[in-house]
Amino acid sequence: ATMPLLAACRVNGYSEEALYRATVLSYLICTYIKEYSGKLSAFCGCAIAAGTGMACGLVLLRGGTTAQMEKVINNMACSITGMSCDGGNQGCTMKGVVAVDAAFTSVNMAMNDVYIFNEHGINGATPEETMRNMGLIASPGMVGTEKTIVDILVAKK
Repeated sequence: ATMPLLAACRVNGYSEEALYRATVLSYLICTYIKEYSGKLSAFCGCAIAAGTGMACGLVLLRGGTTAQMEKVINNMACSITGMSCDGGNQGCTMKGVVAVDAAFTSVNMAMNDVYIFNEHGINGATPEETMRNMGLIASPGMVGTEKTIVDILVAKK
């Protein structure tokens, strides 16, 4: 939710105030999605919720519009939603890398008016509806996945 924004600021010379604004936006978007997915689920919140928030923050840093942020949310929803969480472990690093890559790609596409239309996938009529749908993939959507992951982890012992 934050480190890629800090890196973008350092590389591109964005102001400290711009970084603060982008970070707050990132946290707000992440929190909104997490309100629907829940605090703990088989849904990788680091990748999906934080990645989407960070992508919107990056649009803000680049001087983009709210319309471009809507497109970014659609792109993120249709690309990495459904990534599962199997507990905090080394795999989180790879999921984070995938999310950051998806975020930068989604931003570049959206800022060039390339995005997944509202009618497709889990995208809703509004960004809020799309984010709600993202969260609903986790709960109730991934309840069975959560049990399966726990069963796999328990069987390792």
